[in-house]
Amino acid sequence: QVLVRSLTRWFQLVNLAEDNERLRRLRARELAEAPAPRRGSLRDAVMRLAADGVGVEALERLLARALVSPVMTAHPTEARRRTTLDKLTRVFTVLRGLDERRSTPEAEAVATSRLAAAVQELWGSDEIRAVSPSVLDEVRTGIVYMTSTLVDLVPRLYRELEAAIGEAYPGHELPVPPLLRFGSWMGGDRDGNPFVTPEATVETLRTMREACLRLLHGRVIALAERVSLSSRLVGEAAALEPVLLGGAERFEELAAALELRNPEEPYRRAFSLIARRVRATVEGDAEGYAAPTELLTELRACQQALREGHGSAVAAGDVQDVIRQVEVFGFHFARLDIREHADVHRKALAEILSVLGLVEDYAVRPVAERVAILVREIETRRPLIPADVSGFSEPTRNAVETFRMLHEQCAGDHGDALLSYIVSGTEGPADVLEVLLLMKECRLADAGGGGARLRIVPLFEAGETLAAGAQTVGTLVGVPCYRRMLAALGDEQEIMVGYSDSNKDGGYLTAQWALYRAEVDLVRVTRAAGVKLRLFHGRGGTVGRGGGPSYDAIRAQPPGSVDGQVRITEQGEVVAAKYADAELARRNLETVLAATLEASTIDAVAPDPAAGGGPDDPRAVMSALSHSAEAAYRSLVYDTEGFVEVFRAITPINEIAQLNIGSRPSSRTASNRIEDLRAIPWVFSWSQCRIMLPGWYGAGHAFESWAGLDPARINRLRHLHETWPFLRTVLSNMGMVLAKSDLTIAHRYLQLCDDRGLAEGIFARIAAEHDRTVQWWHRITGHDELLADNPALARSIRNRFPYLDPLHHQQVELLRRYRAGDTDELVQRGIHLTINGIATGLRNSG
Repeated sequence: QVLVRSLTRWFQLVNLAEDNERLRRLRARELAEAPAPRRGSLRDAVMRLAADGVGVEALERLLARALVSPVMTAHPTEARRRTTLDKLTRVFTVLRGLDERRSTPEAEAVATSRLAAAVQELWGSDEIRAVSPSVLDEVRTGIVYMTSTLVDLVPRLYRELEAAIGEAYPGHELPVPPLLRFGSWMGGDRDGNPFVTPEATVETLRTMREACLRLLHGRVIALAERVSLSSRLVGEAAALEPVLLGGAERFEELAAALELRNPEEPYRRAFSLIARRVRATVEGDAEGYAAPTELLTELRACQQALREGHGSAVAAGDVQDVIRQVEVFGFHFARLDIREHADVHRKALAEILSVLGLVEDYAVRPVAERVAILVREIETRRPLIPADVSGFSEPTRNAVETFRMLHEQCAGDHGDALLSYIVSGTEGPADVLEVLLLMKECRLADAGGGGARLRIVPLFEAGETLAAGAQTVGTLVGVPCYRRMLAALGDEQEIMVGYSDSNKDGGYLTAQWALYRAEVDLVRVTRAAGVKLRLFHGRGGTVGRGGGPSYDAIRAQPPGSVDGQVRITEQGEVVAAKYADAELARRNLETVLAATLEASTIDAVAPDPAAGGGPDDPRAVMSALSHSAEAAYRSLVYDTEGFVEVFRAITPINEIAQLNIGSRPSSRTASNRIEDLRAIPWVFSWSQCRIMLPGWYGAGHAFESWAGLDPARINRLRHLHETWPFLRTVLSNMGMVLAKSDLTIAHRYLQLCDDRGLAEGIFARIAAEHDRTVQWWHRITGHDELLADNPALARSIRNRFPYLDPLHHQQVELLRRYRAGDTDELVQRGIHLTINGIATGLRNSG
């Protein structure tokens, strides 16, 4: 265990050093290229828009509708404990401090001492959790990222965007609305997680609100301490009168005391009264703010008074920062998405309709009949579900109680924090209308669909449902009660597309093309219906789950599919990698914002590179490639006898399920089938044995089947790679996965399979396809080496290999002993340590 722990800690520290080196290179590039902007920066994006003829009015319209929303999830691919993340953050802070300024010998000695202490704490602390984190543990971890990095970063990003606009559009003052908003699934994602109960969601909302309000209270107190402008020196502040009078009415004693203590300092009195009202909001006092808009009104009154009274710099400084924080974070830091599987709603309504004697066998009726039944019940004013649901089964009671809880929370203190209800497993329009019926029954919408308080978000993920997504949405927008629901929420339809299950269903290349094609169709259908579309991308950290550079991913979306708005999940170890440090978080958010602005304007007016005609146009080529890749992938994964047994033998999938890295189970059911396994442990397991199968399998077969030895077709693929951002991004990400794979190491895991002959046969197919895929990657990209376009990453991966090798040796031996019956605690702990160490060494492994 000493060796495993040493290597794991070494990888953790090397990761920090590499992150710091990346920031150092970015700074050096900025200085070298100045005054030209750095690619991917906000300044670069805005300058590009101006250079490409995007006028002031067009930019103002874009900003008015823009929304960039990173959504933090609790999906279990982060194997490290929070205490470990805290210590690593301290190390990184010291490293950056040494790198950013010239230190005296004494300062360097102090920094070295701090580093040594943090590393010693790391070495003496457990890497793995003794118990699984609870739902609230995950919520509190998310809050840590908000309070430690994001809350101070957000105003800085807005300043940079405003400065870039001022430089690119001189003489024009464009208002920059709060286009950055955060989301969360922690405490709201109940799909397959029995621990996310209605009570857990209520406690989540309460915890988020209390933490956010306490932070805002401290920020307003700081304003009261700093803004000491005297009316005797700068004049009276008429705009403050409503704030001062309202505060005096609510808190008479405090107002009187402030008048005695700060008679000529009206801003101090105003901010002190605002802070007192924020505290009242925390305490649930009736004198508190009912919503963030009320707090913003008073803060803006103070800001206006400063502008009119010789305090414009103060108004644009600290006061504006607090206003931005309230605009972006509200009273909860993030909006909480609620997610549940369509099967839960269908079964609950089937039982209710049957018990009440209205409809028998609802769940198995044709879709058209189910839709007709649902529309009838949504339109009628008669309640369907009785107040007393004790006579129904527990799953049905839970489903109904969830919607009743959501009504109570929306009508109470948490209305601003709840907006979206995501329906995973959506197969057709009935799956969405079932949620609308439950909303109507629980007073989250009126009879007929109007007055809706929650947005229903279908999640299309598996192959067939993703392909049918546009048809599903087309049917929905033609249903009057559904259109009334949309009208109540601004005629905007949010749709989530899942990268993980679509990949597990058909393989990497097929999933990427299915997503692209589905987005094109969704844009067409919603535009024809006059409905605004917002896409929500369910991406993970690794390529097999939609991971890869965010800038390239957004820029590679089909033209018109971004249109100013992007929501993206931030999952597992990616959350810490992107948001544990303020500077890393800044670079990540800046990149996403910049890519969204560019994709919304430049690409919106450009022709779709995939549009064309004939058998060799890009869509026809990709459809043919997708079909071949899917056939090869499914032939191996779903049609090969014994594949499931070999997969479970040569990967630590069963042991991963025992590792306490998340609050929810690794499988939706007790089934042993691949179909029922969650996509996250599916990808995570293949990375542990270094096969990385979900990120490449089937692609080589597809390229060879379509192009063969035909020089014209090979050149066609090369041309598409050079000119089409979609295919270039797909192959770039595939190259990263192939670079991290190592079939020599993977072959060692075959000894874990009892049927060695079966394992060898399946592995031979995998190895042949791996060789084929690598060869075609070289042939299409023209690169001699994997990651030739990213030498820093290539060097990083190459340098890690020698240190990953002993971890794999240890893991194979420990798995062999454990499965042979040696259940000693040290053996089990050693397995978990190797899983943690390999994940740390590979970084984006889940």
